[in-house]
Amino acid sequence: MSRRFLPALFLSAVVAACGRATPDNPADLILLNGNVHTMDEARPTAEAIAIRGEHIVAVGSNGDATALQGTDTRVIDLGGAFVSPGFNDGHVHVEGTGALIVGVNLLDVHEPVAFAERIEGAAGRLPERSWITRGDWGAYEQWEAGSTGREGDASGQAEGPFTPHRDLIDATTSNHPVLVNRFDRSMFLANSLALELAGIDESTAVPAGGTIGRDADGRLTGILTGSAVALVRGAMTAKSFEQRLTEVRAVLQEAREGGVTTIQDITSSEQLRAYQELKRRGELTARINIRPSLDNVTHTGGLGISRGFGDDWLRFIGYKAWVDGIMGGSSAMFYEQYDHAPGNFGIVRQIMLPEGVEGLALSLGRDQSYTEFPKGNLQILIEESIATGIPPHVHAIGDKAVSILLDVFDTVLAENEMIDSDHRWRMIHAQVVDQDDFDRFGELNLVAEVNPYHISDDMRWMEERIGSERSRGAYAFRDLKDAGAVLVFGSDSPGTNAARYFLSPIYGLYAAVSRQTLGGEPADGWFPEQRLTIEEAMEAYTKNPAWASFEEDLKGTLEPGKLADIAVFDTDLMVAGREDPARLLDAKVLYTIVGGEVVHEGGL
Repeated sequence: MSRRFLPALFLSAVVAACGRATPDNPADLILLNGNVHTMDEARPTAEAIAIRGEHIVAVGSNGDATALQGTDTRVIDLGGAFVSPGFNDGHVHVEGTGALIVGVNLLDVHEPVAFAERIEGAAGRLPERSWITRGDWGAYEQWEAGSTGREGDASGQAEGPFTPHRDLIDATTSNHPVLVNRFDRSMFLANSLALELAGIDESTAVPAGGTIGRDADGRLTGILTGSAVALVRGAMTAKSFEQRLTEVRAVLQEAREGGVTTIQDITSSEQLRAYQELKRRGELTARINIRPSLDNVTHTGGLGISRGFGDDWLRFIGYKAWVDGIMGGSSAMFYEQYDHAPGNFGIVRQIMLPEGVEGLALSLGRDQSYTEFPKGNLQILIEESIATGIPPHVHAIGDKAVSILLDVFDTVLAENEMIDSDHRWRMIHAQVVDQDDFDRFGELNLVAEVNPYHISDDMRWMEERIGSERSRGAYAFRDLKDAGAVLVFGSDSPGTNAARYFLSPIYGLYAAVSRQTLGGEPADGWFPEQRLTIEEAMEAYTKNPAWASFEEDLKGTLEPGKLADIAVFDTDLMVAGREDPARLLDAKVLYTIVGGEVVHEGGL
């Protein structure tokens, strides 16, 4: 949607300044009679906001705002609606979210009718000959969405995992090759067109380390495993640039409908080109903070790209790196083995390892030291990033991965005399923290970029995988904050291969203050001592992400001079968060304003 058409789409009555002088430099937009929570300690609440161009020019009483009203000023009477800074989502995978929205989401599917319907829907949305991929079916087959994981309600497991057949989808995908997968990547389904493009038929030899499924009649089922999947992947064509633009537009729509005005993205070069094109066309309705992977630092540093590079719409804010895997795939790295998978301690991501070293430290347990873990790629690249001033943002989930990353940060910060500097380095997820490590976050002045909605979804299998004792350190936001970490909330949209996480911030707010599933279980909350207050949760979604990105002078609070990025809700989020968190889930966005323009209008 072009920003130049938004005023026509969201036309409202203009209240003329009758019977009084018109200011020389009037506001373009005034919000009156609002329940404004500014997140500014100097002036926490107000009732009106005046905006000129992209910036706020007044925050205060109705009189303060109407003093700036001119004949062409648009005035919106909010009727007491809740107003906050626009939400700043600290962790989004825009490419994956767009592909899921425009493509196919099978995470909650494990039966044939819904499977066929979802694939047919994707075929109707995507251009002909474009591939339908991923899907991740069966993620909620063992533990249904909303389960605490304590009921023993393992659904569908007696007969084995749901295994689809290409006959379910061939009739509706004759113009779209399909290669979708089960959430755990244990099997893939190709339709007849994909098999044809890959040259696979009944006579194709089964490659070593793979299988090509056949039914009782000897016909190909479309099910592939292992090395056989590569035969189809080799026939896949690249995503078109126009499809990429379509996917980003879908994410922008979901963001503005949720009151999200800034997205902190894990960014590839192809995505950056898409953002630049949409900006050129005037179609960006959210600001995007750019985070390329850390291995790009050699190139970007060599080009002189440093902290602050970009503008208010597209800005480099960090380098993304990884230590371990994820809980959804049981690949996060722990001191102790997974309870449900004896012998599995998780994995080290390759960026952690020196060249030519494979799997180092995978076998180390609690009784073995990792202090001799060699200086690997991660540390080398972090050291290289220091000159750019762009901070590292590093993924660590399991308790051992968290400890290793703390050691790496400690070493590099100490060697460069930066521990007490304003470095704003981040640990992403900090999902399961050993009790001995919490204080280190404060000692190293770290940002903890965490994902509160993981609590509501992931608790269904956390205790099954790592037990109740280790789970005490999971999503431990209270302990992290009390230790001195600055909390930044992110949705982690669209989720992992094992879970769907939503871009709308109401889900994160709800999870942080309730620590319950969407159905309100357990009644007292999952490890309720780790709850945050709604005020703390709101800060982690507005003020803190701006600070962590060195953008606190531009956004995060509603103050004169700052960008007019604003969210308006029909529900008082503060009252709901304190008194009845379930009401947060019913909150609707009435207006989303970015740079003074109304980009979403839900109506009062």
